Amino acid sequence: MPAQAIPGVLHVPGQPRFLNAALMAPNVFECDMPDAIIDELAPLAIETRRMEEKGARYTLSNGVRLYNERPSGWSSDICWLSHADKPAYDWFEQVFHRSGVGPMVAPFVPHDREIRLYAGFFVTRSSCTALNMHCDWLTQDNQAFTLMAPLTANTGGLGLTYESVRNERPTLTYRLGKGIVFGTHFRHSTALGELDERAVFLCFNFGTDRMEHWPQIARTIAKQCDFLRQPDGTFLRYTEWRAQNAKTPDEASLY
Repeated sequence: MPAQAIPGVLHVPGQPRFLNAALMAPNVFECDMPDAIIDELAPLAIETRRMEEKGARYTLSNGVRLYNERPSGWSSDICWLSHADKPAYDWFEQVFHRSGVGPMVAPFVPHDREIRLYAGFFVTRSSCTALNMHCDWLTQDNQAFTLMAPLTANTGGLGLTYESVRNERPTLTYRLGKGIVFGTHFRHSTALGELDERAVFLCFNFGTDRMEHWPQIARTIAKQCDFLRQPDGTFLRYTEWRAQNAKTPDEASLY
């Protein structure tokens, strides 16, 4: 899909950033999610609601193995349930390709061969008591993106608060059948609220296949999962990444 075909996006050809005129925010857009994917994942999403233990490993009814990461210091009960091994990654990757989201961001992402999936997740949460405004990516331009796509009907009750170019903080309501894709400089947080049961999302982290951008990209992804794919296609565990990037004991404590 060419950049100009993404609804609401203002983009100068050849430029790495864009503006969503409808949301008045940088590097974000809404996309359609195929009904077949939503229908296939909905029963699995219900299973993930019971997977809450930090650091635990779980197996879905289809055999896909997941690892649960829960951030410390967040005012939210969010869980990141990522692929625990190569077969689970392969399963997420085929869903990623079927979603069609890679070609959508290709005009903005510097790459050589393909848009790479770094990690796939089920993201679950039921409460947020304080905003945690942040940008997912520490890159200067759009070398990486995040997709958040609702899988349960109650996701609309716990939306996405973001910072507009007018320095306002509107809240976007998630809708079944629609995904939100965002890149660099998009400041956001889970909106304040509480649900009776966990809302479940499909989440992808993806972007360039050039390793030169990996140090910045990995500072986000490596802390969210245990098994991830690098831009060059190779795999590594979080412990390996940590060992490579923590040069001193004090620095290791940051990871």
